[in-house]
Amino acid sequence: MKTKPMPGVEVKEIPRPTPASDEVLIKVRSAAICGSDLGIYHYTSAYSKMKLPVVLGHEFSGEIVETGSKVMGFKKGDRVLSESVKACGVCEFCKTGMSNLCDASTLFGIHTDGGFAEYINVPYKLLHRIPDSMTYDQAALVEPLSNAVHFVRDITPFKIDDYVVVQGCGPIGLFSAQLFKLGGARVLVTGLSVDKLRFEIAEKLGLETLNIETESLEDRVMKDTGGRGADIAFVAVGAPPAVKQATQIIKKRGLVTVVGIFGKEVPLDMTWVVRRELMIQGAYDAKPVNFPQSIDLINRGLVDVDSVLTHKLSLDEAELGFKIAIEKTGGKIVFNPN
Repeated sequence: MKTKPMPGVEVKEIPRPTPASDEVLIKVRSAAICGSDLGIYHYTSAYSKMKLPVVLGHEFSGEIVETGSKVMGFKKGDRVLSESVKACGVCEFCKTGMSNLCDASTLFGIHTDGGFAEYINVPYKLLHRIPDSMTYDQAALVEPLSNAVHFVRDITPFKIDDYVVVQGCGPIGLFSAQLFKLGGARVLVTGLSVDKLRFEIAEKLGLETLNIETESLEDRVMKDTGGRGADIAFVAVGAPPAVKQATQIIKKRGLVTVVGIFGKEVPLDMTWVVRRELMIQGAYDAKPVNFPQSIDLINRGLVDVDSVLTHKLSLDEAELGFKIAIEKTGGKIVFNPN
């Protein structure tokens, strides 16, 4: 739980929730730490307006143990995962399938209690069934993969043989890099010296890597592209210098997609952007349609989430889980509450 407006988290005993008429009660089997959870842990400005206390976690899967009176299509014993955004359903964005941009939306683990608990209430309309062949840990990673699918498939048009630089080798960076590679792009994943384990995961996934603390990213990109620059830079970190660096390594009329959440303002040389006719766009969260797409990608073995998952912990090991995530000594970290 996040209980105080300061860095840190707490493990507390709370009452077992009771589902509303349109909700199911899920016994949580797996719940993963997201990069945004680290921002909440540090209580950065992006999360300073949270209403506390709140149970964290929006990437989770489990088993239905109770259903409300108005629930349709799901029953006790069903294996399910959930979308993370609870939207209004009636605004312009919701009606066009973009509930990720709903102004009235709330998110598990930020606005309402999330999945870092033994039980959670979820509106049944947000549920997706887990295939028999999929583990609960894999199912918990459908939500972050759905984000990557939206970022890559919906927001970032690319072609076979495009040169794509993915800045950041955290889970979203590694999922997105796999999707670019799956579509035929040449992908270079960047990181820092602290990302040693994550570089090993990336290389296991067949991705090229570069440590920007020991090698020049601009030199590498220009060498690989004959001085032209990358077609796309994909900023999967919340580090302000990465955005400026992205604009320096892409070709004229190149594309920068920014998916990181930033705790401070990002300085940018707009004259450089203007004179090269660069395109910069943001991408946020996932659309509902991205969830079945992600389930299919994992189920068919097209995206490897297991290699990115490095630690399985209990809820009592919350501080350890966040320490691993903050120090980048692991990939994806899940809690197994039950």
